[in-house]
Amino acid sequence: MTHVHSTATRPGTAGERDPLRAPISTRVTVDAPGPGGAALSEALGALGLTPEAPGTGSAAPVAYCALLLGNEAYGAEPTPGLDRERIRAAALAMAAAGRGRLVLVTDATGETHTGTDPDRHARLAADRAWWQHLVTEVAARGVTGNTVVTGYSPDLGHRLPEAAEAGLLRYLVQRRPTTAADVAATVAFLVSEGCSYLVGETIPVDGGAGLGQIPSLPAGPQQVAAPRRNTPLEPQELEPVTGQDLLGRTVLVAGASSGIGRASALHLAGRGADVVLAARRTQALEEVAAEIEALGRQAWTLRCDLSDPEDAATLGERAWKAADGVTTLLYAAGHLGFSAVGGDPASAARTFTVNLHSFVAVTEYLTARWREERIPGAVVGVSSVSSTLSPVAGLEYYGASKAAMAQYIRCLAVSVARHGIRANCVAPGIIETPMGDAAGPEHRRGWISRIPAGRVGRPPEVASVLGHLLSGSAARVTGAVLRVDGGFGLGDVAPLRPGFPEPAAVDSVEEAR
Repeated sequence: MTHVHSTATRPGTAGERDPLRAPISTRVTVDAPGPGGAALSEALGALGLTPEAPGTGSAAPVAYCALLLGNEAYGAEPTPGLDRERIRAAALAMAAAGRGRLVLVTDATGETHTGTDPDRHARLAADRAWWQHLVTEVAARGVTGNTVVTGYSPDLGHRLPEAAEAGLLRYLVQRRPTTAADVAATVAFLVSEGCSYLVGETIPVDGGAGLGQIPSLPAGPQQVAAPRRNTPLEPQELEPVTGQDLLGRTVLVAGASSGIGRASALHLAGRGADVVLAARRTQALEEVAAEIEALGRQAWTLRCDLSDPEDAATLGERAWKAADGVTTLLYAAGHLGFSAVGGDPASAARTFTVNLHSFVAVTEYLTARWREERIPGAVVGVSSVSSTLSPVAGLEYYGASKAAMAQYIRCLAVSVARHGIRANCVAPGIIETPMGDAAGPEHRRGWISRIPAGRVGRPPEVASVLGHLLSGSAARVTGAVLRVDGGFGLGDVAPLRPGFPEPAAVDSVEEAR
């Protein structure tokens, strides 16, 4: 069943302000002496932000961006490291005010490179570890902190001989260097209002450098010329920090009737996208479609039971026909199927079908069409922190299916990059959704005790991250799996925290605020 709602954008909607995308402050302190800081500041300025050097503003900073660039393998100059005292003072001032954003931009990774100085590598690693501890310390007081890993970026001061640069680019999924504009677009997202439940996460703005792609290297002397760069992945014009940056996109949202899928559909429509809504509950889809119509965008509703392999196998084609093309896929459908001692074949089958097999079926149809029609599409899947952790008993099927989804996306990113297609994933923690409500009150309090942010997340906070990954602002991000969990993945344990036991944990976002 297919229903079509609005057919035209309402006058005046294109310039409306999106509160989730609005910066927490247009003033951003950029703690980065040298050419890398100058290039990043210029790119942030092009996005409508106002970069300031530390100590130059009239008030305490609300958004703070520090650069830590010194990766010897990329030809970076040695760095004195982070000014920990200055950064910590700024973070504590934000915490005292109950509001702030911290962003670390770095080229330091956990990779080992032969011929580089191990002590220099260790100093960079120590600064990154210190940063994570600081982020954990202030997370419960309205301050979120995250890290951007740049990859190889001559704009930010990396310099390699021509032959070495050409060789490095062969190992990247997107065969071009990172630009200052790429980094600035992600920094702008991380200082936005909507980036409020992403805590202690690392966003790889490196063109898939960490995916482990192995290039084909012919025998004999290597050519100096750099490999062919993918045309769809050349640097794009900077997009506005707010406004409708998704005009012209048509997004298929699977699992759009409630929770994260519903919030994401509305968020994407607010950014200018037309949306194909798919789920089992048609009445709920019609309600979402009506809200999208009120935003001035076009919506289609498709009933689809994603636990039925035959129904899922046709979803991509039906969506394409209904909307006359689909440019983007957001797969938010999920089934929390618990296992039992001795096994539960029915639960296993349903869980893997919804969480993995149906996702693969829809994705493969769309990526094939995008390749044939030379459309630089984007895929984002909603996985779970249970893909890497095991918060409760009985998650064998759910955790394994979500882990398989995440790895499928990593592998897909390598396979489709040459066609200008990106694939990413988010891994939410406990969120205020019907699935999140499966946790009882006592378990819920225990879970919150391990979340540095001290609260449960909201669907719009996940939608904000999904929207960023689907947008042109994340053109340099592919193969990433981002935790949206309030810092749960950092491993904080309440009994090891100073001051424990604490007052009774809150049970809702409203109480937390």
